[in-house]
Amino acid sequence: MKKSFIIITIVLIVNLIVIFSCVKSGIDKGDMMLRFHERQAVTFLSALMLGAISLICLIFYKLKKKTESTDSGRWFWLFSAIGFLYLCMDEYFMAHEGMDEAVGALFGKDVKDLNLDNLVIAFFGLVALGVCLKFRKEIGKHKDLFPFLTFGAIGLAGTVIFHSYERLNIVWEVVEESFKIVGVSFFFAGFLNSLLLFIKKLRISIT
Repeated sequence: MKKSFIIITIVLIVNLIVIFSCVKSGIDKGDMMLRFHERQAVTFLSALMLGAISLICLIFYKLKKKTESTDSGRWFWLFSAIGFLYLCMDEYFMAHEGMDEAVGALFGKDVKDLNLDNLVIAFFGLVALGVCLKFRKEIGKHKDLFPFLTFGAIGLAGTVIFHSYERLNIVWEVVEESFKIVGVSFFFAGFLNSLLLFIKKLRISIT
């Protein structure tokens, strides 16, 4: 638990430094959101971490398949690998961005005001929650992962909440994107830490 607290503290500090640096860089160039725009620094980092999480989960699945072949809990890692890979592609290639505009084009301009991107993000969160509940026993085997999932979920929730206010002021948009990168960072740190601990446990059991 002490190690998890240290990692969480480091993740928070690093994110604060990154967010502050990106905001300052944007302000210096006349656009506070510059580094948070699609395919800019923050989006690139977010997509990179999501892709790394997908790879981590795939490695986890392979190891679980070899060591716990009769345990259905291994499917949690495969589903997670697929889910994070999709989120990586979605983040970098903007798969869900502008969904409200697409719906608006079909049903009328007023639909744009619904800001449906917010609902899509919330939907992703509900799917993730469902998977976690389904495989709660597997997650229970890796208690070190739970605090990171919790903080990651808070980041996701913050993204959904502040996305609703992004059209009011650019500051809210920065806050929304900041919550997103923080949430992704916690997921990345948590899954990587769990994988390293699992590999260490396997090595001890072998020796």
